[in-house]
Amino acid sequence: MKKQLFSLALLLSLGTSFSANSFATTTAAIGQEQRQDRDHDKDHRQGKGERSAHHQQRRTDAMAKELGLSSKQKSKVEKIFQEQQQQMQALRSRSGNDRSQLRAEAKRIHESTDKKLKDALSKKQYAQFEAKRQERQRQMADRQNNQRGNDRRDFGRRS
Repeated sequence: MKKQLFSLALLLSLGTSFSANSFATTTAAIGQEQRQDRDHDKDHRQGKGERSAHHQQRRTDAMAKELGLSSKQKSKVEKIFQEQQQQMQALRSRSGNDRSQLRAEAKRIHESTDKKLKDALSKKQYAQFEAKRQERQRQMADRQNNQRGNDRRDFGRRS
């Protein structure tokens, strides 16, 4: 009987030390993943200007293809979008101001950009651009409404 109790105690102590060791290893691995994520996020933030320039170029290329822009029009559109981006970045850096004031300023920037685009594009091209913009806005509103509907359905559900 003493041998059985001793064997049981030995097994329990080995099992406990194994699980503690496993827990420590798992905790260390999680800590390392968190550090990597933090470093990745830091790298991500530092490269933001580079990504936005790439995004801006893709946006202009797609617009040029869809609307059939000439090279002169394309360069004008690139300049317009670049100015808009700089103005919006300056606006975001003044984040301490009143939200309604910031919103009004953002609206003014968008209206100014829109006016410049209207001048740079032909009537037909601008109409196509506006139709595409409205389609994107409608799709975004649909996605938001669908998401809100899903959230409401999940609210009262029990697992």
